[in-house]
Amino acid sequence: MVPPEQPVPSPLPPQVRAGGFEFSPGMLQVYSDSLLTLPAIVGIGGGGGLLLLVIVAVLIAYKRKSRDADRTLKRLQLQMDNLESRVALECKEAFAELQTDIHELTNDLDGAGIPFLDYRTYAMRVLFPGIEDHPVLKEMEVQANVEKSLTLFGQLLTKKHFLLTFIRTLEAQRSFSMRDRGNVASLIMTALQGEMEYATGVLKQLLSDLIEKNLESKNHPKLLLRR
Repeated sequence: MVPPEQPVPSPLPPQVRAGGFEFSPGMLQVYSDSLLTLPAIVGIGGGGGLLLLVIVAVLIAYKRKSRDADRTLKRLQLQMDNLESRVALECKEAFAELQTDIHELTNDLDGAGIPFLDYRTYAMRVLFPGIEDHPVLKEMEVQANVEKSLTLFGQLLTKKHFLLTFIRTLEAQRSFSMRDRGNVASLIMTALQGEMEYATGVLKQLLSDLIEKNLESKNHPKLLLRR
């Protein structure tokens, strides 16, 4: 036989007794101690998923941009190499034509001989091209103190450390243009005509410094020869 179902007892309201006084506050409901409710947990999970999607999207976009930048760099490098190859080919062709012209000129000058310029004229045309009457060819009348200062400055130019420091200081100025550099270099070479071995050593040192500076800046090695 199946026992009859027992009725579920209904919860009784609590009773408060204090001395001879009895009081019923009503029904009490106990809540869970959890700080996060179900909607809060769902919201946090959704926010975390959205943040993860944003991070993935940013990484994908960055990777695409990096790939595009690499492609652009490779394309520019290829164009530069092709341009240099064409220039080299044109230089070879021009050199071959020049050799042919020189050979023809040599044949024409076999009887008359090769014309040449004296060293003074050659040096002036190399150092000061296009200037026939340069002030360095003239005798300047200056005061005694000015002449003494120029003499002392000429002695300083024969000191390698001073000359290198003087040149580097001038080149460090932004207003020092390429034309100014050429003029100063020509004047210095004119002053050092009697010290050509010393001047050659200074030129080697400046060229070595330029190569080291180019390597430190990690420029393309071929850019050094384009200056």
